[in-house]
Formats: sequence, C-alpha cells, structure tokens
Amino acid sequence: MLALAVAAVVLIEREPDVAAQEPEVAEQGGVAVVGDSHTEMDSLNFAEGRIGDLSWVSTLVSAGYRFAGGWAVAGATSTLQAESFRGVTGADALLVMTGTNDLVRGVPFEQTASSLDTIVAKAPADRVLVLAIPPLDQEVVPTSSVFNDSLQELAEDRGWEYFDGFEFLRSPDGGFVEGMTYDGIHLTPDAQERFGTAVVEYLGRESDS
Repeated sequence: MLALAVAAVVLIEREPDVAAQEPEVAEQGGVAVVGDSHTEMDSLNFAEGRIGDLSWVSTLVSAGYRFAGGWAVAGATSTLQAESFRGVTGADALLVMTGTNDLVRGVPFEQTASSLDTIVAKAPADRVLVLAIPPLDQEVVPTSSVFNDSLQELAEDRGWEYFDGFEFLRSPDGGFVEGMTYDGIHLTPDAQERFGTAVVEYLGRESDS
C-alpha cells in the first residue's frame, strides 16, 4: 500500500519549504543527498535523517556512510529541490538525483541545469556526484536516456562526477527489466538496495583512485 501511495504522488509538486534556514553543518563530514521520490521512498522525514528502509540511501548508511543532511520529497522537480534544500556545509560529498519529474512536467533542461547549480552552491563539497535517473516504462520526449546524456555533459562541463547505477535494471527494449519496478516509474525494494550497493561501490572505488 505504501508503494502505491509513493507512486501516486510523483506528479504532485509541493510548495517549497519556506522556513528561513541556515545551512546545516556537517561537523563530521559524511554525504549530503538531494532527490525526489526515488530517494525519499518510505522516509518519515528525509531532511531530518529519518530515512526509510526502502530508500537506497539506507544502504549507504548501513555501509558506514554518515548522512550529513539533504532533502528529498516525492513529486519534486529540480526547481523545488533547489528552493527547498537548506544547504549543508562540511560534507565530504554531495549526491543529487533529479530529473524524472522534470521530464514528466516538460521542464527544459536549461532549468534543470540552473537548479543543479543552485543545489551544488548550497552544499560545497570535495565531491559532487550527479546520479543518472532510472528509465520509464512509458517514456516521454526527451527520453530518460537523452536526459541522462545531458546530465553527463553538464557534469563534465562543471567538473562534477556522473554515475549511472541503473544499468542492471534497464531493459534492452526500453523501460525496466521485469521485476525491477512496481509501477513503471519507481524501483522495487530489491532494486533500491542494488542501486544503493552500486553507489557505495562507486564511492569507494573512486575515493581510492
């Protein structure tokens, strides 16, 4: 029932959190994370660190990464993420996954790029990791693949890292591999965990290089 509820709100954009806020201070480093329903999932209050077991971020925490702060709400476009994220100082890395709602709403990529610039400016970190978005069983125009190409080009231009951890669930014919989504948009719990593991492995591999 919870999964269906998450799916139902993917197109509902909330008002920005307007409480004037100073950035959080990550005194012990860690990772800051910004996203939408793909990241929030069953979290009771993502920004406060009450991360649900169905979120891929819980896999990072289980692997020993400290959650330094962030923001993730179902249905959020990149614009809402940029407006609502209060910011974090002192994090070792910033991870951002945005775009699914931009695609569905027809947000121009130029706006997405501007929002990403704002998010990154609010959380200066040694590493900025832009995450690819998952596919859609019913793709729009531009497709998720084209959007990810634009994300990768933007990351390269800005000097950020780009990581696509969704190869395991993409069907060669488009959309998801069977069993990896429950609604054509969101990941199953198993897929969330596998994606989280892929991010953990990437962070560890790149930090050692």
